[in-house]
Amino acid sequence: MTTSEHRFNYSGNKVPHGKDILHPEWPDAKWDLGGLFVHDEQIFNILDIIQNVYDCILPIKSVFGCYSVMWSGGRTTHQTDHWSYSGWKPDLVFKEYNKRGINVTLTFSNTLLEEKHLSDPSSNYLLDELAKQEYDGNAVTVTSDMLSDYIRDKYPALKQKASIVKSTMEMPKKRTVEYYDSLFERYDLIYLHPDDNFNFKLLEEIAETGKVDKYTPLINEPCVRNCNIRNDHYDEYSRKVIDGWHGMFNFTDVDNIHDRSHPNTICPSVLHPELRTCYVHKPDFKKMYDLGFRNFKLQGRDASWEVVNYVISDWMVEQNFIRQKFH
Repeated sequence: MTTSEHRFNYSGNKVPHGKDILHPEWPDAKWDLGGLFVHDEQIFNILDIIQNVYDCILPIKSVFGCYSVMWSGGRTTHQTDHWSYSGWKPDLVFKEYNKRGINVTLTFSNTLLEEKHLSDPSSNYLLDELAKQEYDGNAVTVTSDMLSDYIRDKYPALKQKASIVKSTMEMPKKRTVEYYDSLFERYDLIYLHPDDNFNFKLLEEIAETGKVDKYTPLINEPCVRNCNIRNDHYDEYSRKVIDGWHGMFNFTDVDNIHDRSHPNTICPSVLHPELRTCYVHKPDFKKMYDLGFRNFKLQGRDASWEVVNYVISDWMVEQNFIRQKFH
């Protein structure tokens, strides 16, 4: 008999309710969801619907993202004009998440920052607005140690996360538990490199350090495993947002770098669709969960809401009844 069968009475005619709607194989998983400034309204709506209909709060504990300020990096967003959706200012979006018990993380993971970029008014505006919330879980994701120092001096209480971009640029081929552990000298939390989701020896070593709760693996990375131009993608996006700044809220619409129009950085997933991506399959995810990992990241800021909605239903909720209610 499966876990689901133990948990639910299939002979009845009522769907699960309360915490029983969560995925039974990993009910204590907590999720960091991409979509800040892109899918906020839809995220608020789905949280309200699930709470009102099923008396359950989805375990989305954090959201991350950023519109195209100089310090931003990692990925472009699906739509760059949603930073003030429905006339909202960023501080109101932050407040709305925080009052729901959800942390906000700004992705300040640009790879090409210089000291002159630290004065960028649009980036500092976002940083200031986030810090003003004085909400304990709010954070910034950082690649540059220079930017990390700047933010730490300005807002020492604001949490910092070591970006996947950082580990890609510093250790593109292989990362060790010693490397990750060294990041805690500067950073409070670590986003695990997607390739390392499949290195179970490393995952076991991380679990044995007693710091597993400070790591967040990315589960649905669409890039291929061991991508040899991942760092070029990050640099390309970083250059575009730096060059595209024309004023406080006047940015170039950063296009999709995973495209044949960028001949030097065509993503292998485009050229070789037969290659496996870094998307974690359910059995491997369960192994990670059983090792003690509880915090997981789902990317979605460069995807449509339909894709994000599918990802939420696939990972967060019971599959036989509740998942169907999402579609």
